[in-house]
Amino acid sequence: MRYVILILSTFIFASNASAEQVLKNIGWLDANIISGEVVAPNADYDLHQLRIQNNQNEKKTFPILTISEPCVTTATYALTGQVKYENVEGAGFLEMWSHFPDGGMYFSRTSGDSGPMQSITGSSGWRTFTLPFYIGEATMRPSKLEINVVLPGQGTVYLGPIKLVQFDKGQSPIAGAGFNANGWWSNRTAGFVGGITGSVIGILGGVIGILAGIGIARKLCLFLLGAMVVFGAAALILGLTSLALSQPYAVYYPLLLGGILCMILPLVLFGTIKQRYEQIELRKMQAMDMK
Repeated sequence: MRYVILILSTFIFASNASAEQVLKNIGWLDANIISGEVVAPNADYDLHQLRIQNNQNEKKTFPILTISEPCVTTATYALTGQVKYENVEGAGFLEMWSHFPDGGMYFSRTSGDSGPMQSITGSSGWRTFTLPFYIGEATMRPSKLEINVVLPGQGTVYLGPIKLVQFDKGQSPIAGAGFNANGWWSNRTAGFVGGITGSVIGILGGVIGILAGIGIARKLCLFLLGAMVVFGAAALILGLTSLALSQPYAVYYPLLLGGILCMILPLVLFGTIKQRYEQIELRKMQAMDMK
């Protein structure tokens, strides 16, 4: 039983850390902007932002920036940054077009349901976005990158500074999306949060498994089950609070996942542990009757 808990913890909370190489840091104050308006730092965000606004009830593509010499030397690269949006109608997205020397053009879009590639719809506080691209086994590298914001209807989008990064073979651009400007912690710190949560579950689960397996310290075993529930409830409350406050995915996801797991596991294990102690107690009674 304790091994099942440890394995679950390891698989659920394992962090796929990746070391990114920053090729370009792009701030809007000095960039050659094609569309949008630069907004000065304020109480909401302490860096210059780019505001893109669609006032029409029709789909519009806003060309933001062109990177003429990306200097990409690996097969995997990405644009990462922070995005905030207000009252966006429909499902908008950020878009990166990669141009290659042979005339080929390929795009990456933030069109997912969650995480750093989540689409732009409704309203959201500042969160991380990532526009990754994987070339595969081809040896060509991009000669130009174009960044667009696509809005299907009315809405306002704010972009913080962005950076162009590349990764070595086997490294993940999603795991490497690592800065959450107004988040409680970064994506990389989320790995440590998940690791701590997994360790707590693993340690408590291991002790519970040993005690129940030997059949000793029943009260302590049940107390530890209760401690897991309390730990899970606290993590769940923090996770729901972070979600309500529009914290990034890297903040609310490990809290919610850890909270749910800590709440469910004791409920699943309680019956088995109770039965185990009852069996041991019955054996003791049978042994006494035989004397």
